[in-house]
Amino acid sequence: MEIKRKRDSGKCYIFDIFRKKWVADTPEESVRQWFCNYLMENKGYPQLSISTETGLELNGVSRRCDTIVYKGVTPMVLIEFKSPDVTIDSSVMNQAISYNTKLKAPYIILTNSKTTYCVKFDFNTGTHQFLQEVPDFTTLLLTRLSP
Repeated sequence: MEIKRKRDSGKCYIFDIFRKKWVADTPEESVRQWFCNYLMENKGYPQLSISTETGLELNGVSRRCDTIVYKGVTPMVLIEFKSPDVTIDSSVMNQAISYNTKLKAPYIILTNSKTTYCVKFDFNTGTHQFLQEVPDFTTLLLTRLSP
């Protein structure tokens, strides 16, 4: 799928197919559009399973998750995007984990387009494992969820 861009009044915009609107073409937004297209084209994720800029309340404070992939209404993947010049480090992981305390998605993905980490969590055992690659959507459908 082609990523649409435009320039209007000296500002650059990128079309977010999930929010169905033009948004500022920031480096982080470019990473989001590139990666979500990758998920759809290479990993079989349906567009309707992907939600961007999803709000949630955490400790009484409104937060916004970059992207969540759902299986029906169940969050399966929490994705945190950073600009290519931002290092994916423990602070980025901690941010995603704090959001995931509410969502309980079994997967977290962190990416800046140069580096991508995918972590699978087992909430029953309290363990996690770094995966070699991002799972395809069929694998997500087969993932057992914590009770």
